Amino acid sequence: MVDYNLISGGVWLLCGLAICYLGYLIAFRGRVDLHSNYDESVDPAYVSRWAGGTALLMGALVLVYAVRELVFGFEPSALGGLVVALLVLSYLSKLFARGFGYSE
Repeated sequence: MVDYNLISGGVWLLCGLAICYLGYLIAFRGRVDLHSNYDESVDPAYVSRWAGGTALLMGALVLVYAVRELVFGFEPSALGGLVVALLVLSYLSKLFARGFGYSE
């Protein structure tokens, strides 16, 4: 029988890879239109740098959590920390996509 931690860690690993791929498309390929809160009046290079970088950081955190869960098993405090970090970074990504800190 497969251990629950391996299944859960595998799902987190796939999610982290998907988030990293989308972050890569936004940050390095300039596909800022993939961000749902992108404001077209903001310079795409700015959004690409900051919102894409934030998405890559989110994906990296999910990958680190996935590996941690695969190796050590489930820990509620680690999952809680991940969820809080993802909520904060998601909010920052939305701010950057809307032009927070951007000056022409």
